[in-house]
Amino acid sequence: MSENSVDGKAVVHSVVEVSVAPNCTTAFMSFSKPENGGQDMTYERALAAIKDKLISHGILEDEIRGAIDNKRYDENICVARWTAPIDGNDGRVDYKFKMDNTKAPVMDEHGVVDFKNLGIVNNITKGTTIATITLNTDGIPGTDIMGKPVAQKKGVPANVRAGKGTSLVKDGTELIAALDGNLRFSKGEFTVEEDLVINGDVDVSSGNIDFIGNVSIRGSVFEGYKVTSKKNITVNGSVTGAELTADGDITVRIGANSSLINCKGNVKLGFCENSRINCENNVTSVSFVSGEVFAGKSIIATGKGVMMGGKYTALENIEATVIGSQSYAKTEITLGNNAVLSQEKESLMRSVAEMEDKCEQLGLIIKTLDEHAKKAKLSPDRAQLKMVSVRNRLQLQQEIKRSKARISEIEVALELNQNLFVSIKSTIYPGVMLRINAFTHKVNNINSHCRATIVDGDIAFMPL
Repeated sequence: MSENSVDGKAVVHSVVEVSVAPNCTTAFMSFSKPENGGQDMTYERALAAIKDKLISHGILEDEIRGAIDNKRYDENICVARWTAPIDGNDGRVDYKFKMDNTKAPVMDEHGVVDFKNLGIVNNITKGTTIATITLNTDGIPGTDIMGKPVAQKKGVPANVRAGKGTSLVKDGTELIAALDGNLRFSKGEFTVEEDLVINGDVDVSSGNIDFIGNVSIRGSVFEGYKVTSKKNITVNGSVTGAELTADGDITVRIGANSSLINCKGNVKLGFCENSRINCENNVTSVSFVSGEVFAGKSIIATGKGVMMGGKYTALENIEATVIGSQSYAKTEITLGNNAVLSQEKESLMRSVAEMEDKCEQLGLIIKTLDEHAKKAKLSPDRAQLKMVSVRNRLQLQQEIKRSKARISEIEVALELNQNLFVSIKSTIYPGVMLRINAFTHKVNNINSHCRATIVDGDIAFMPL
């Protein structure tokens, strides 16, 4: 307030007051109205008063100028505001599979419930995404109006762990299967089990098993149930009235009864009774009784080595201690695949002859059209005919080449398959029908310690 006066009235200059919030997030200014010709508030005086309060950040200059220009006397005007911190975001996990290992019958897309599929196997292939992870962010710190930093709240990382058989990739933003196997959730993490172990039996308690990896069954497989594996199957007990299928080996330690076994590797059984086996390599068992067995390589009856009743076919080798029985059980033994190969060769040769005949006809058409072309331009129809004929002849020539190559392979195989034999360590009984390649022999007498092979165009028994 000035000591000067006008007409006896005191001259009052405009005065500014600045207040700061306790947490230093805002500051307010108010200025009074001048009286009796006193000085009005100026931007410079207001700014100086603000800085006297040590305010250095977030000053709202436009607000200050506007308030003074508009003579907003005696108002609380915000003249400084802090830069608030930006808190970080918490990490997040988006799981692509259920975190639940509960066994329950599976319903298909038609609403049909399969009570033999209890969902205990969750096949997953290497590289499959199990979960996507949104990473947490740190956020951005703020600054109060005094220029001091204000800490932000950092985001909490997502709670995700890479369990056994899984991997975090793409800078931790994706959880994937690191191998083929069974996906399980346990103790807060997903794991992938390369081998599936059934601690008991395969029955109503487990349902059917269809697994991408190795399957180990500590008990038995019971009637009406199936076990399928892209690798190997091992059953510590027995298999009764069931079905096993594997791309690798199958081992049944006790044995199989009235079952179906399909295998791309080797089959090893304690015993085999009334069962059908289709195997690309070797089948081994202590006894084969009333079964139907095919092996792409060998059938071997080990130990007591009984092969009695049923049909047994192998392409390379058959060995047993006893074939047939004292009761003359009907037993068919087939060794070698020359008959099949011979049929394939004959079919290919007929096909080659037909294709060569067609090639010759197409060659005549092309030659005739070429001669016409020397005299006059071919019509569009004839030009099209020539193009199609040339293309078809080329395709036939390629097919003829492939067929002849296969014929050569068969001829080599037929040559190699001439020395096949069935080995009998103890006895072969009457009632056995032997087939070796294209030759057939009905056993009418007991033969011992011998091997059956082809001699002078017939099957004969030679001493071991």
